[in-house]
Amino acid sequence: MNEMIGKSFVAGFAIFSMLFGSGNLVFPLVLGQSCPDHWALALIGWLFAAVLIPMIGYYGAMLFDADSGKYLAPIGKYATALLMFIIMMLIGPFGVLARIVNVAFGGINNLAPEIPIWFFSVIFTFLTVVLALHPGKIVQIIGVIFTPLKFGGLAIIILGALYFGGSISHVTENPLSPTATLITGFSMGYQTMDLLASLIMAGGIYQYLKGALPESDRDNKKKLLQFTGTACFIGGIILSLAYIGLLLISTQYSDRLTDTPAESILGKIAELSMGYSASWFVSIVIAVSCLATAIILCSSFTDYIYANILKKKFDRKVILYSVGLVMFAVSLLGFEQICAFLGMVLEKIYPILMIFIGGRIVYYYAVTSKK
Repeated sequence: MNEMIGKSFVAGFAIFSMLFGSGNLVFPLVLGQSCPDHWALALIGWLFAAVLIPMIGYYGAMLFDADSGKYLAPIGKYATALLMFIIMMLIGPFGVLARIVNVAFGGINNLAPEIPIWFFSVIFTFLTVVLALHPGKIVQIIGVIFTPLKFGGLAIIILGALYFGGSISHVTENPLSPTATLITGFSMGYQTMDLLASLIMAGGIYQYLKGALPESDRDNKKKLLQFTGTACFIGGIILSLAYIGLLLISTQYSDRLTDTPAESILGKIAELSMGYSASWFVSIVIAVSCLATAIILCSSFTDYIYANILKKKFDRKVILYSVGLVMFAVSLLGFEQICAFLGMVLEKIYPILMIFIGGRIVYYYAVTSKK
């Protein structure tokens, strides 16, 4: 029993670490800065879109054995293939992966502006590709190594900023109404794209959870779903704590962040609250946070191209290296341009996908589970 609880925590922390990457570090800070007076309402909207919905997405995928063909079956074979292609392009090197590089670069650029984006991107992409070479070990590596560094670092930054910033806080006036603030929190929350990521990353979590169960229980769907639910709950709690802390510190320093680029806000807060030297620590935490997510996304995208597009006719390593090259090239567009493109696409597909996934979960319990 104790062993299973421990494995649930490892899986929950892995879910947190996989999802908590670029947008998760930036958007709650932007939200707190823009909605200081009604931050609680902004937080409610944010947590609904950025925590509850992705966890439902994870759980829904597990109901159908993390098999996108089963999960998306009602829309048909060809529509499923097209949707998965679009999702993979968005979270892969043409979207989120490239955005991750820019967020990681934001912390470094704040301290060392002489370092060009192309140089940083080469190093970051190289590390991502090397660590994505062995997909079978990714969940364990992220859950055991990256997550403690990421979560511990974020906790130090948040607590330090709250403690040292108490006497210098000055909140700006919020131009948004309470209703508009709630909607802003929700709409900004889904720009993390974690619901899309949950559809892709569910396979890795599914294999880990199934392998963690005793051999006699691995085909027991009920126990697997209980295990999944516990892991999602733990992952959701950890995500929520991180988001609450980030939103609070950006609210506290909102008047001092007006001219700060979105990807550099966290470093700026650390500098304001704990001094210039703290900014280096923040930069490392940001880089680790982004790298953990980049590894799983890069590996997932590579496996998708390898198995679904190229039908395993090419060496996976060659595909992985090619993904790295595209990731590097698109990252040079910059954070704002990448986010503008992603936001335009998400407005069209995200609401539809949320309704569809909710319907699939209802269908499973109303029909499939009773067969």
